[in-house]
Amino acid sequence: MPVTPPPLDPVPWWGTTAAVVAPVALIGGWTWAGAITPGYDPVRQTISDLAAGDAPTHWLMTAALVVTGLAYIVAAIGLRPADGAGRTLLGVGGAAVLLTAWIPNDTQGRNEVGHMIATYMAFISLTVWPAVIARNRPDAPLVLRRRFGQVVAIGLGVLMLVTVADIVVGGATLGLRERVLAGAQSLVPLVVVLGCRQRGSAP
Repeated sequence: MPVTPPPLDPVPWWGTTAAVVAPVALIGGWTWAGAITPGYDPVRQTISDLAAGDAPTHWLMTAALVVTGLAYIVAAIGLRPADGAGRTLLGVGGAAVLLTAWIPNDTQGRNEVGHMIATYMAFISLTVWPAVIARNRPDAPLVLRRRFGQVVAIGLGVLMLVTVADIVVGGATLGLRERVLAGAQSLVPLVVVLGCRQRGSAP
């Protein structure tokens, strides 16, 4: 007689809250900072320009990045139904976002090595983690199925490659491409958390 596996662990309320906070802080932060920066072009200029040492919105955008990074880490801890490898990568992505805030560019429009390394770490971790959150059990919700995570990771990977290519060649739409990538990455934890809760993984 087959043994029924124990139910998946629930996503606590604070995990859900963190998943909501991440996109609100990131997207809201760059929107607010860009709106109060005279002459700022969100299509051409990067998010990092808003947090650069000489930017008038340095502390505002830095605070937004810190909140976003912490939200990723808390969401990773709270995403109990997911596999540990994916949760770890999400947490690494959050830590990398914190590093980008801690090591800003000194001036707008000029990328520092430390800042770029932290940025690439965040991009890669926040792109790959959905591919390794799958749970090999029949009662796993759709968002924890291998195919779902792979499709999401591939989509984010394409956006990341396009963004990195724009960084390398200094494309005129780098700011827009970076926002599309970062915005999509910030929404994925929320989608996964809500998918888990909808399936009844939380009280």
